[in-house]
Amino acid sequence: MTRRRAGTGVVRRFLPAMLVGLAGIAAVATGAGNANAGVLHNGWNYAIDSFNDGSGGSGFEERGLAFRQIGQTGHFAISGDMPLTGTPYASARNGSVALGDLFINFSSNKLDAQGKFTDPAVFGIRFSDRNDSFGNINGSNTTLGLFRNITVVDLAAPQNGGYNTLQAYYNAGFGRPTRSMGDRDTTTDVISYLGNGDMYANMASGTLVAGITSLSAADLGNLGLDFAHFGSGAVGTAPLIGFSVDLSALPRGQFAAHFFEECINDGIALRGQVVPEPGSFTLLGIALAGVTACRRRKG
Repeated sequence: MTRRRAGTGVVRRFLPAMLVGLAGIAAVATGAGNANAGVLHNGWNYAIDSFNDGSGGSGFEERGLAFRQIGQTGHFAISGDMPLTGTPYASARNGSVALGDLFINFSSNKLDAQGKFTDPAVFGIRFSDRNDSFGNINGSNTTLGLFRNITVVDLAAPQNGGYNTLQAYYNAGFGRPTRSMGDRDTTTDVISYLGNGDMYANMASGTLVAGITSLSAADLGNLGLDFAHFGSGAVGTAPLIGFSVDLSALPRGQFAAHFFEECINDGIALRGQVVPEPGSFTLLGIALAGVTACRRRKG
């Protein structure tokens, strides 16, 4: 009679499923099958926008958005003509039009309605204390950071002298056949994802889960950022805007990120990916070592 070694049947049934799961982790961690639509350069994932779709002239053109993960820190950078302090505009709510918040969507859902932003897989980063988010009036709320459980608000018109809807922006002649909104390459793609009605550039409420660290142009350069690689048009007239965030507060996997100016005169979208922490590779190595040892004992 052939004797079966105790537990080997369980191992044989369990290992294939375990290896498939770990292989999936490894594929994500190494970038295999990455659906990023942007361009990778010097470790950064770039979304380059049209250089002539900023309604309002000087101070309202956005040119590029970039993301880089190093370990468990995510770095974001924005190139454009609107400074972090905003563009002065006398009739605006705070005397200037600033950049709205950066929204990061890990869900498979579109953000084509206000209620869609409340999805627990949608996050917001407030990186400008000059914008109108969280009821900020004359500096009453300057909290920056990564938020979850968010709600959003449209403050484009009349609060910031902007467009009532995205369609109104397009009707004014600012739709573009390519690079319409960075990685949202066409107007059709933008409307499919965000709709063509009210645009929500600002958070109204949210739960703070992590702070952010501001990055200077020198910091970004040391991290390999190089918008000039995409031509002089990708380099804004305003100083680069950069910040980093601890990714441990975010899910893993692919995401869609976007921001608008508060007036909806321009904005950029980027497709990116947060990969698992390095410990996943250790787990994979331990598992494979166990498989090898099991086979040797069997032999």
